[in-house]
Amino acid sequence: MKKEKNKKFELSKEQMLSMLRILQWHTDLVMDIQLQHFEANKKTMRLEQTLHHEKWKVRFLLKRLKQIDPAEAVTEEELEAQIYGKGETKH
Repeated sequence: MKKEKNKKFELSKEQMLSMLRILQWHTDLVMDIQLQHFEANKKTMRLEQTLHHEKWKVRFLLKRLKQIDPAEAVTEEELEAQIYGKGETKH
């Protein structure tokens, strides 16, 4: 199999401009998608941080409640145990 020499590929000025417009349009589209992804990622990170803080507050308050009154029910299971008797649950 013989190697073919590089063939010359010619485009007219109009074809070249058309190709550049298409490339520009696709580049703009990719940049818009990347920006949307970046903004969505920032929003997700903010929500994750807020969720972490809310979970931390709940854990802190549960610990404080148990320090103040260890017999107080703070979960569904503990409440059901208080209602239906020690060790027995409805389920």
